[in-house]
Amino acid sequence: MTTASGIAQVLQKRLADGEFEEVDIRFTDLPGFWRHVTIPARNANRDLFEKGIGFDGSTLPGMTSTEAGDLALIPDPRRVFEDRFTARPTLCVIADIVHPDTGRPYSRDPRGVARKAQELLKSSGFATESFWAPEFEFYLFDKALFSNEHCRVGYEFGSMESPSSAATPEALGLFHQGESGYHRMFPVDSLHDVRAEISGAMQEAGILVKYHHHEVGRMGQMEVEVAFSPFLSAADNIMITKHIVRNIGLRHHLAATFMPKPMKGEPGSGMHFHLFFLNGEERIFYCENGYCSLSNTARSAIAGILLHAPALCAFTNASVNSYHRLVPNQEAPVYRFYSGPNRSAAIRVPAYARTADAMRFEYRVPDAAGNPYLCMSAILMAAIDGVRRNLIPEDLGYGPIDDNVFAPGYDTSGLALLPGSLAAALSALEDDRAFLESSGVFEPDLIDAYIELKRDENSQFAGNPHPLEHFLYFNL
Repeated sequence: MTTASGIAQVLQKRLADGEFEEVDIRFTDLPGFWRHVTIPARNANRDLFEKGIGFDGSTLPGMTSTEAGDLALIPDPRRVFEDRFTARPTLCVIADIVHPDTGRPYSRDPRGVARKAQELLKSSGFATESFWAPEFEFYLFDKALFSNEHCRVGYEFGSMESPSSAATPEALGLFHQGESGYHRMFPVDSLHDVRAEISGAMQEAGILVKYHHHEVGRMGQMEVEVAFSPFLSAADNIMITKHIVRNIGLRHHLAATFMPKPMKGEPGSGMHFHLFFLNGEERIFYCENGYCSLSNTARSAIAGILLHAPALCAFTNASVNSYHRLVPNQEAPVYRFYSGPNRSAAIRVPAYARTADAMRFEYRVPDAAGNPYLCMSAILMAAIDGVRRNLIPEDLGYGPIDDNVFAPGYDTSGLALLPGSLAAALSALEDDRAFLESSGVFEPDLIDAYIELKRDENSQFAGNPHPLEHFLYFNL
């Protein structure tokens, strides 16, 4: 019984047997926040999984207008997990957004967009599924304060691991002496057990963890890497993981953030995507004689992603803060090229993954500040476009480059740049959106609403001085 309706029947029996007291129905809005509505478990009948539950879409940014606000949530019985952070036993179900009168998918449902992108790949003729493995980077702070008042603006973060904490009694002399906390050992890595708890909760929710470790940032920067999952499941996993990280952090009186660049002087947090395509049971990115063992299909997918990278940034780097990470010498890409094990490249082919069974590539540009369904769908659509058009990265000037382009004296004048701001990325999306609208995956009204939403967000920074400006200009 593997169909959605069959799985729903099994769930209904579990609920009827009293295994859970509540059912929490979760969905993702346009910016990428998780929303939810909770019902008593006894109300989770057949109608819930077939007709759904209604909600007012006009109250959510960019979702729908006031005069057409009625929408419905259809729970997906194939993606459920138990939430360990609720007092009552609660079964969580991820839902899709539909029109309540017809049951048809709603054009601005981010998860619905991901479903359409997945189906387009299956119908492409060259691949049947894509598998994705995001890298989760985030900070866990002992203290997180910020203000945005009329005459008081700023932020303050604290971590026992920070060198500035060495003078406090609580630190007991345990801090990061060097400039990197990468793979440090406990007790200096003071958050090992918290990461282990996070990893355990992820696995309980059906997310296979590959490993976890301390990242470079000395203020409690963490990384958890996961195993590959099918496209839609991988996007779901991002939402589940962010929920787990924040709630376990809170249990330990720690503030978690996935902000791309939460503070100066420490590395930013990205969300690199490793991906590969299958055609049936065969990985189609491998060719023994290709550069880094990449097949022509893989190189065309890479070319498509790099060609459309400026427009992709509107989804993959969806915040003003994202572009404080995408600067030279900050372990984040700035230029559009691919390479082998070169971490200054936008797309990297890991040296330890060049066999027929392991071949993949890594897109290093994205961060976690946006909507994962839209982010991943946009990347997938760019890759499909590259393969359909037989694009060649070398012909477009996208490498391969095996040098560190951030090395002093390296001539970067001929390299294609990523956008330097959210405003530039949104302009690029306006100019280059046809590949997203192909086959109706991204509806024009969704892209229009998204651009308007993000431009409104960007406009909030106009007329608001940055604290650094006072440091530089107050006494001029």
